[in-house]
Amino acid sequence: MEIMLDRAQLVNREIDRMLPDIRPLKFYESLKEYLEISKQRVRPSMAVYEPIRHVVEAGGKRIRPTLCLLACEAVGGDYKKALPTAVAIELVHTFTLIHDDVMDEDLVRRGRPTAAAIWGNPIAITAGDGLFAIAFRSIAENAKVPGVRRESVLRLVQMLSDTCLGLSQGQTMDLLLEEEADPQIEQYLEMIRLKTGVLLEFALKSGAIIGGGTEQQVEMIGKFGAPLGMAFQIKDDLLNLTGTEEILGKPRGSDIVRGKKTLMVVHGFHNANRRDANRLRTILDLPDSKCPPKVVEEAIGILKEAGSLEFAERMADDLIKEAKSYLTALPRSEATDALRALQEMADFVIHRDR
Repeated sequence: MEIMLDRAQLVNREIDRMLPDIRPLKFYESLKEYLEISKQRVRPSMAVYEPIRHVVEAGGKRIRPTLCLLACEAVGGDYKKALPTAVAIELVHTFTLIHDDVMDEDLVRRGRPTAAAIWGNPIAITAGDGLFAIAFRSIAENAKVPGVRRESVLRLVQMLSDTCLGLSQGQTMDLLLEEEADPQIEQYLEMIRLKTGVLLEFALKSGAIIGGGTEQQVEMIGKFGAPLGMAFQIKDDLLNLTGTEEILGKPRGSDIVRGKKTLMVVHGFHNANRRDANRLRTILDLPDSKCPPKVVEEAIGILKEAGSLEFAERMADDLIKEAKSYLTALPRSEATDALRALQEMADFVIHRDR
């Protein structure tokens, strides 16, 4: 884990360098507090950076940029040369989180108010757009790094554009799946492949490209990303039902309240007894105000009884095994530490508690 923590800290320092030095005195709790604290310090033309910093500095695991740097090293490259692209990946991920919070009407993320909760949806959307722009500026800067070919950076820009389109498709599928009366497991898996898997796939491919990997190595290490991302999303959905608010930074079972059709819910629809399946559908269709914690726990109990939580755990385990199988094409003699770290990253995804 030490190598992963080192890479994550490197990414944090680079993100800090890229953003203007407009720092919140604290993490704001409301728009009123923000206005009172900031009105003497921030020019209106620079105010978009306040919500950006609020979200970026709230923390995060930095898994995606770390994967990029490890992939670069795993094929024998200098991971520091991939740093601008790694930062771009994290900023794209953060941009999606801001917009997710707007669409899901979430008020808390990582234990702090979301940008939308403080500044409102319009400014949150603008902040997300700003992050998206900064991300592409960052990846373009990789062309200035000595030893990195401009053709490679152009390829990365094209790949990131395609990846962002995939993210948009996945998010749209997620929203539409909430309205689907009889969703299928295959639909859910395709949704999370797009919503989560494609960005991890890009992170790994981009690092391998900058590191000078062969096309076979780039392809195989990229394949490691999609099932890893899918397992990550399944684990996220599981933790939403099994974790605590203190650990998760948001209320337990919030996906139930929002009526999200996660893997466990889809499995429960098809495997719970008829009475429980109908009750589960009724709970997911309830307005937020009519779904108190007692009802959420009832839904979780139905999913446990149907074996849906165990099913999701097994599927996540299988996806991690698939992901690890793709690492065999990498040159083990040159980058043992990076390869070991990639293996540890896969284990972390499946065993984490937040």
